[in-house]
Amino acid sequence: MSLDLIKDILIATVPLLIIFPSLFAFTTWLERKVLARIQNRIGPNKVGIPCTRISLFGLGQPAADGIKMLFKEDIVPNGADRLFHLLAPILALIPAMLVLCFLPLEFPWGKLMSAKSGVQAFLLDGAVIFFFAITGLNTLAIFMAGWASRNKYSLLGGMRAIAQMVSYEIPLVLSAVVVVMSVGSLNAADIAKAQEGWNWFVLTPWGLVAFIIFFIAALAETNRSPFDLPEAESELIAGYFTEYSGFKFALFFLGEYISMFAISGLAVVLFLGGGAGPGVASSPWIAVVWFLAKIFGLILVMIWLRGTLPRLRVDQLMAFAWKFLLPLSILNIFITGAALHLVAGDRLADLDEKQPILRQLMEEANPLVVGGLWVGALLILYMAAKGLDQLNRAKVRPREYKYAE
Repeated sequence: MSLDLIKDILIATVPLLIIFPSLFAFTTWLERKVLARIQNRIGPNKVGIPCTRISLFGLGQPAADGIKMLFKEDIVPNGADRLFHLLAPILALIPAMLVLCFLPLEFPWGKLMSAKSGVQAFLLDGAVIFFFAITGLNTLAIFMAGWASRNKYSLLGGMRAIAQMVSYEIPLVLSAVVVVMSVGSLNAADIAKAQEGWNWFVLTPWGLVAFIIFFIAALAETNRSPFDLPEAESELIAGYFTEYSGFKFALFFLGEYISMFAISGLAVVLFLGGGAGPGVASSPWIAVVWFLAKIFGLILVMIWLRGTLPRLRVDQLMAFAWKFLLPLSILNIFITGAALHLVAGDRLADLDEKQPILRQLMEEANPLVVGGLWVGALLILYMAAKGLDQLNRAKVRPREYKYAE
């Protein structure tokens, strides 16, 4: 391995490993302030610059919490498997950090240290498959934490997490299939490049539906409200990390927020154009700013949903994945294929393989055909969603009181 390659790898990965954990601290403060505002409270407002009276709206609170976690006692229950109890929080953090390193971001600071125009993160031809494969390790870490703690609440939280993540991983992957079909590539950089300008996939009917399904499934994959059953405080105390304290608990906390950044970054690449936006041509830094701004936009929606929606029951959680999201995502794939075939006709074999399939077809398509696709696709998907909702509601019986009149 040459020194230039090692230098490029460090330029590509080290800033990510510094920036996103730093943004994690800011995000915890932001979430507490937003939730406090929703609940008519003040939130963090005391801790600011040390040895001064400057509070800075409580911006120093994440640093104070981090220092407190570092010095708290690490308590391991009697009978717990100490090795797996230690490995679980580490394994929960590593997959999310790995996914961040494969996001298609070009770092302008590479110009300062390399002869290249910029240094990108690791680019794989099958990056989309890698994203889903590596995030699946998070399920193993959560169950490992629940099993190793030798605690019934922890074990129940781990079992819930496995059922939830396996169920919602299927619609999550199927919603990404729509984008892969439209681009004809599994490379994350190719997908982001195909959406340059305002050719974002979320602006197509099947892309919009796929984005909504992806975002809902992402909430369940990251155990965010209203899908936070693995750590339901009212039932399981703290779920799978009930028996964790100190630095290990901080690692779980960090891993959860880094997973939010990772899944939001993947959503930005697949549906929201990556770093595409106004002013990108003027400076490469603008693309980085747009990318991070879109990620924070999605995280703000996650925070808003946490302060707005109540937690689902376990049966509602599973039924929503298998009886609603899964059929809708499969139908969306068929609609995407039918739309591409309808617009392409006999020209599908003549298209340039190096260019995105959907962009080539839409540039040459009749505007009336495109409008008809919008109306038809949304109408079919709406009718399917309404039908699935009515079908699921029909099976719900009114509550019967056996001993009450």
